[in-house]
Amino acid sequence: MLNRPRIACLLFAITGVLLCAPVTFAQDNATDSGAANGKRDLSDKQEAISQQFKRFESTLHDLGEYMKKTDPARADLLFRAFGQSKQNQMTVEMQRVLQMLQDGQLGEAVERQENLLQNMQALLALLQSEDRMSEVEKEKERLQNLLKDVNRLIGQERDVRAATERGGNPADLQDKQQKTADNAKKLEAKIDQQDAEKNKDSQQSENKNNQVQKDSDQKPSGEQKESAPKEGKPESKSDQKSDQSQDSKSQNKSPQQGKSDQSQKGSPQEKSPQQGQQSQQQQQQQSQQQQSQEQQQSQQGQQKQSPQSESQQQQQKTPGREELEKARQEMEKAIEELKKQQKENASKHQDEAIRKLTEAKEKLEEMLRQLREEERELKLAAMEARLQKILAQQKRVYAGTLSIDQVPEKERNSRHTARAVQLSREETMIGTEVDKAILMIKDEGSSVAFGEALTEVREDVQSVSYRLNQTKVGTLTQEIEQDIISTLEEMIEALQKEMEKSEDEKKQQQQQQQGAPKDKSLVDMLAEVKMLRSMQLRVNNRTRRIEKLAQEKDANRADLLEQLQSLADRQTRIQNATYILATGKNK
Repeated sequence: MLNRPRIACLLFAITGVLLCAPVTFAQDNATDSGAANGKRDLSDKQEAISQQFKRFESTLHDLGEYMKKTDPARADLLFRAFGQSKQNQMTVEMQRVLQMLQDGQLGEAVERQENLLQNMQALLALLQSEDRMSEVEKEKERLQNLLKDVNRLIGQERDVRAATERGGNPADLQDKQQKTADNAKKLEAKIDQQDAEKNKDSQQSENKNNQVQKDSDQKPSGEQKESAPKEGKPESKSDQKSDQSQDSKSQNKSPQQGKSDQSQKGSPQEKSPQQGQQSQQQQQQQSQQQQSQEQQQSQQGQQKQSPQSESQQQQQKTPGREELEKARQEMEKAIEELKKQQKENASKHQDEAIRKLTEAKEKLEEMLRQLREEERELKLAAMEARLQKILAQQKRVYAGTLSIDQVPEKERNSRHTARAVQLSREETMIGTEVDKAILMIKDEGSSVAFGEALTEVREDVQSVSYRLNQTKVGTLTQEIEQDIISTLEEMIEALQKEMEKSEDEKKQQQQQQQGAPKDKSLVDMLAEVKMLRSMQLRVNNRTRRIEKLAQEKDANRADLLEQLQSLADRQTRIQNATYILATGKNK
């Protein structure tokens, strides 16, 4: 349980260091005298980040291998993160940025750093998705239970309100109202306890993140301190040769180093007044520059921490908690009025209590709706990442199939057969990944066409694996592989569009009124219909291919009949999926 948070914190620290690189350049470039040192400093920092990220990638892979047997789900997440990093060529991009900094191409370096930051944020989101998914599930369950309790309180208060209007016995009314108020107080205590536990967990997590951030910030500064004396040695030798080298040395040294050098060399009278003035001005500029750097870094740290602290303060309190307390206070006022035999006044307080309870209910429903939307986004991102991994693997198998097919069948030897068998095994591993994706879709439950499309992909993968094991790398095998690739690409594109649509809907919902929470489908109806259409087109195209193959003289009739039977089963499933979508049975 400790490995994944450590990796996420490490990536967060790397992202923070890389984010500071453009800012550091702006600070170091404040004066012309420090421009060269600023570029060199940026190059050193970028190289340190590159080395740190390489170790991070290696850690991802090693932990994935280590957890294969003990925790396959978590190992799969680590492997997906490792694959995503390799697919985006993040280490290569970092080396390119380093070269640009060394060559002075600072504008292009900043652009590439921004792309790297986006990729790192996506990688961090993937690593945190499993933890966040679990958190969302628990929070949803908690809010649903609280919502049931609030609805129960509303029903009890309405019963007391109706009995008060009917003119019931004051003693009985007081007893009923007191029981409802006690239930509200118990619910308040329950919410307070839950919030305290959440606050404690979030504080521990924040402390871990801050500690990792401090450790990562201290490493670059330590490297600079070690490199400073090394730079000073050759400069001290050059001071003995010419007066010009003394000026360059005074520019590169700190004020403390300059004072120590003057005391070692002799009296200040050996230097001209102009040289002394220049060195003092340069020292003042450097000290001012260092102070401005520290101030800007502290401001940036406050800006980064303030949004987190504000969001945590909002999360510490469950929505509707204040309204629940106000409702209980109105109930207590109603009890006092019932004691005075003032039923009309008691009714007013009961009405206000019901109104406050209703407000608490609405806030809980709104929070629940937001969690359901976040859960949907996490599922979309997880599914898209998994399909990207499957697509990359399938493309490698397809390339291998083409390379074997380019060799004439008469010239193939045992090496080509072994290669085909190896590709067959890789295809079997792809089938395992597809099975996991199917389980994700079925667990979500709302998508019909996408689940059916993945089922077809799995059948095609099994067919390709069997054919490659028999060294059948001809046209039919390649066309089946092409269908797998096209299906995966279409699904990935649809998922990406859904994620973009979710971002747009978020902005619109901020301007709309709150409503009752509703479960949204993983993908909308239009995307489902498009997927069904693509599935039907693939069945039609493969039917035509089989027809052409059947007309050839050396056609394998048994193989073609088996393919036709598979297409018939597929056509039946497409029909059933269309019926489910048309009748809305998936909702």
